[in-house]
Amino acid sequence: MNIPSFRIMPVTASVVMLLVAGCASGSVSSGSVSSSSSASARPDPELADITVAALPAADLAGLYIAQDEGLFARQGLHVTIAPVASSQAVITAQLKGQVDIGAGSYIPYISAQAAGAKFRVLAEASTLHPDTRVLVTTENSPIVTVGQLVGRQIGVNGTNSIGTLLISVLLSDRGISPAKVRFVTDAEGFPAMPAELQAGAWSAAFLAEPYVTYAGEKYGERILADLDQGSALNFPIDGYVATAAWAQKYPKTAAAFVRAIQAAQLIADTNPTAVQAAIAKYDNLGPMVTTAMALSGYPTGPVNKAPLQRVALAMLEFGMLGRQDAAEVQQGTLTGSMIPPAS
Repeated sequence: MNIPSFRIMPVTASVVMLLVAGCASGSVSSGSVSSSSSASARPDPELADITVAALPAADLAGLYIAQDEGLFARQGLHVTIAPVASSQAVITAQLKGQVDIGAGSYIPYISAQAAGAKFRVLAEASTLHPDTRVLVTTENSPIVTVGQLVGRQIGVNGTNSIGTLLISVLLSDRGISPAKVRFVTDAEGFPAMPAELQAGAWSAAFLAEPYVTYAGEKYGERILADLDQGSALNFPIDGYVATAAWAQKYPKTAAAFVRAIQAAQLIADTNPTAVQAAIAKYDNLGPMVTTAMALSGYPTGPVNKAPLQRVALAMLEFGMLGRQDAAEVQQGTLTGSMIPPAS
């Protein structure tokens, strides 16, 4: 497995402090996140304690950096990170008020929005970069080309998820119908999947970093296809999402969370060693994995409609949204409804 190299551009703690303080009086109104010029106001979130459900993946490095660097604490927040196997598992908990913010793939949220739920994307988390989401096979697998997956089972961490969408794009770009493979969900998610693949559960598996590197280091599993190519190049992956009702009820809490995440995203985007250090504390995979893993893109700034729209159009193309949703998707009103008005 190739070990990527990076140009390190450290972000100093003083820069982060200025970023956090500079928007300390930001507020959310009707689900929107904004900032003012006053740097003297102290954070005053309505909720001091919030729970964020998150996948254990490098895509969400901003979340883990914000936690470890005390960026949440500086905004008056105590954040509990609850690990989940897939973003789909979070939707029900959020709608029941059991989870404040979900961190993960946009796909289940767009599906839920189309079905009538109301969510708001508070901040973007990651975009696809080389080798960060891949298909892997065992070291001695007879499958050496994507075409040889026809008629085979592929392990994913969630059916009708970002994994199935990216693989569908890969197959389609090669003239292969996604219907010619079978997606099988592993309920335990990425941490368990390298061992399951090794045990013969499927012919190939969809993995995200740091589990791509772990699969290679631990079992010698090899990358069959990098999913950051063709029509999926730089594809939007994850975001930080709350229900519209939660964002409206707790605007100062939402704004405080966004300020901390934005400062952390800047660190993640410019300092690979900070990403590696943060992920190492949560994945329990050791330095050989976290120092070698490929890194995602970490967007900064207000939520952009274009990435969400790109995901929704791909979902429509590959049957993850129904014909009844076509007009809303094509007009952009479905994804537009998920973006805070000030973004």
